[in-house]
Amino acid sequence: MLLTELLAHKKQHPAMRSARRRVHRSGQLIICFKAGAIPRVKSGLLRSTRRFGEAFTAMPEAVSEPLAYLERNFGLKHVKPLFAEEASPGMRFSGIRRARHMAALVMSESASPAQELRGFNTVTLDAGQITPALLKKLNASEAIEFAERMPVRWLAAQGGDPRRNAQWGLHAIGWYDCPIPDARGIAVAVVDTGVDANHPDLKGAIDSYDHGKLSAEDIVGHGTHVSGIIAATAGNRVGISGVSNCRIKVWKVFSDKPEDGDYLTDGETYLRALRAVSDSGARVLNLSLGGEDVSKTEELLFRRLVTKDIVVVAAMGNEYEDGNPVEYPGAFPGVIAVGAVSSALRRARFSNTGSHIRIVAPGVSILSTLPMRKSADRKETNYASWDGTSMATPHVAAAVALLLGRRPKLGATAVGMALQRRSKRLSGMKGKAWTDEYGYGLLYLPNLIK
Repeated sequence: MLLTELLAHKKQHPAMRSARRRVHRSGQLIICFKAGAIPRVKSGLLRSTRRFGEAFTAMPEAVSEPLAYLERNFGLKHVKPLFAEEASPGMRFSGIRRARHMAALVMSESASPAQELRGFNTVTLDAGQITPALLKKLNASEAIEFAERMPVRWLAAQGGDPRRNAQWGLHAIGWYDCPIPDARGIAVAVVDTGVDANHPDLKGAIDSYDHGKLSAEDIVGHGTHVSGIIAATAGNRVGISGVSNCRIKVWKVFSDKPEDGDYLTDGETYLRALRAVSDSGARVLNLSLGGEDVSKTEELLFRRLVTKDIVVVAAMGNEYEDGNPVEYPGAFPGVIAVGAVSSALRRARFSNTGSHIRIVAPGVSILSTLPMRKSADRKETNYASWDGTSMATPHVAAAVALLLGRRPKLGATAVGMALQRRSKRLSGMKGKAWTDEYGYGLLYLPNLIK
């Protein structure tokens, strides 16, 4: 899309990235303490004020001093256990800030669901105070495994228009050219802006919806659009057809209000959703989002997902004309990174390139579902055509669901190999087996699910 077109569409679709690339910075840190650094309390004793008090009053100085340093010099506001599953008894110490902080540490060690998730805490400071020097000092602590800025992720969608065009993407991936497997036994997780579960084309597809502390409404419409590409009901004489008939489990992780023109993830909610997906029964995870921060915490969560044979599919990003940065989570090992092509089967102008790209799929003028009700920033309803690697990614996630519907015992690594070996070579690849624009080629169902 040309710059003039981007500007013309800016008011229509607030999820699009600006023509001037912005790098957002979080005001939160993630601090992971080393194994054994924080005293543990057995699960059954976590609600015991006496035992809990003993644990945090006996906190080693190597653990408490980094937080005290942040209190003294950086206006430490909050400490929260990132993955703890039980309510913190620290509320009994609501009048004592340091007690609350120590309580959070104990919970992070004692109430997290797995060994590799213990000791993770989020720390809130003023955004401007998180500097490389501060991170270096924290990482030098003998009790800290690592400290990093909370990763910020934004949506990988471009401006769109309300044209009711034909679903050219289904033709491009060969959806009409082969028998479509039954994928009703496969669940695809969508971590996004939420969903309108009452949309007539999605009513039968949404298996669960977790919006946590956020509102249930999909203000942006992005998650509803992604969900429609994956699994809008086919043959119901309403609207469009999704690529598959899989079930969708939705987690809302985006704020309802934009920051500096972009909708951004709520960091804690996003990371907790990734942890929840690993235990949800989903076989596929769609992530139509990205950002430039590299996060060890996030990478750990993706390793857990892949270890559990959950196929993770993520967008390459839309900033090719704004520096073509490497974006995560698409660039993490084991993640299937998806680029976008136009109806001419050429790389979309906005679609990022790079050494981690695996495959491409339709991502320009993709017609899909939108919430039935307007929001303050979105006037489009029901259906609209949007652009982005956000739209290419769910084509691949849904295709994986179809493959697993036919061959449910396939593991995540085998699925990734099938995608790259059975893709369709495009003319823009000039005879090569892989390029940094197209990966291994175009998603093509007749090859994939034969």
